[in-house]
Amino acid sequence: MAPFTPKRELLMVGMGAKTYRMGNIVRKECHVLADDEYITQQNREACTTEAEVYYILGSHPLIANCLSIGPEKEYIELEYYPNGNLKEYINKNRIEEMDLKRWASQMIGSVAYIHSKGVKHSDFRLDQWLVDKMLNARLSDFNAAGFDDQPGLGLRARRALGLERPSYFLPRDANESNTVASDLFAFGSSLYELVAGEAPYEDLEGELIQSLFEAGEFPETEGLLFGHIIKGCWTGVYSSAEDIPRH
Repeated sequence: MAPFTPKRELLMVGMGAKTYRMGNIVRKECHVLADDEYITQQNREACTTEAEVYYILGSHPLIANCLSIGPEKEYIELEYYPNGNLKEYINKNRIEEMDLKRWASQMIGSVAYIHSKGVKHSDFRLDQWLVDKMLNARLSDFNAAGFDDQPGLGLRARRALGLERPSYFLPRDANESNTVASDLFAFGSSLYELVAGEAPYEDLEGELIQSLFEAGEFPETEGLLFGHIIKGCWTGVYSSAEDIPRH
């Protein structure tokens, strides 16, 4: 009898990868465009980066569980999380303050962990955290990331050149590699989204959002759960995620 092969269900076609579900596995494959070798090469670089980041991070309770990596790093296979991402889960379920506090602590912990490994995510937003079966938040989606030299793994540094969406973007030279500071700024916006139910200045145009951020004008956080932490991330109070209070 032939072994059972789970149905291959297309979940998403992104700019850099196609994502399929196969039973309890999610497989992200490099998006190959037959008529555009330049874009295809960029997609291959993004897929390779994500695979290498999962090598660097290994198994961790606050990171999406990577089950396997293609021999040419052309795909990764992750555990499937039926609860979806944190943004979706919050929109569909009744959420208590204790849930928000747990997730915020886990989000901070995941950022501290990847930074301790020399990885910059470069694209934080609330839907980058997945919700596992125990309702814990796990950080995912590292195709825009970068990392420091990893001599123990034989990996040379990759620049983090991902550009966050306007509500999460620390005003800076977009051609420069992302930093801990830009990650923490974007994390502040992700935490705001967690408790406010929307991204900062969600209804405004990108150029206006950038102008407001450049002027140091941010959404009101007084009275918000974690308001002082959010504002601290936006204003550069914290030099690392380890400095952010978790309780």
